Amino acid sequence: MEQGSHGGTEIHPEDRCDPVTFGALCNPNFHGTTTLAQFSAELDATQRVAAWEYGGGQGRIRLGQSLQVDNKGGENHTFTVVANFGGGRVPPLNDRSGNTVVAPECVAGANATNVDIKSGTGIRVTTGANGAIKTRGTFKVQCCIHPWMRTTVTVQ
Repeated sequence: MEQGSHGGTEIHPEDRCDPVTFGALCNPNFHGTTTLAQFSAELDATQRVAAWEYGGGQGRIRLGQSLQVDNKGGENHTFTVVANFGGGRVPPLNDRSGNTVVAPECVAGANATNVDIKSGTGIRVTTGANGAIKTRGTFKVQCCIHPWMRTTVTVQ
């Protein structure tokens, strides 16, 4: 269920968790259809789960604009700017996805560019002198829970 990106000013962490089999990890009001067993089988076979992704494509905004990041999935996800893609803060998911070198930003604690986003909620990432992202450039973004979830944000 990919969402349009509205000119690159929105990205959406997404998943399809089934609340019955995922239990407390998944929003009980979410209508996902991927069971925990299916998730595990795909992760073990491919080192990723395709439905767990940043939908809407890559972010592309001008310095001074904001990027909207809405969690369209049933699980919690993060928006984390990293110097290099790597593992996150859930060691078993790091190992199973082949991301054994942890991105330091994922374990450094919450800040303006490392934000947890609960299911059904969102954040606005600001740019510019007083923003979370202060300069122009292309920034790597990953989920520190599901480290195969990756995208980029370009600030022009």
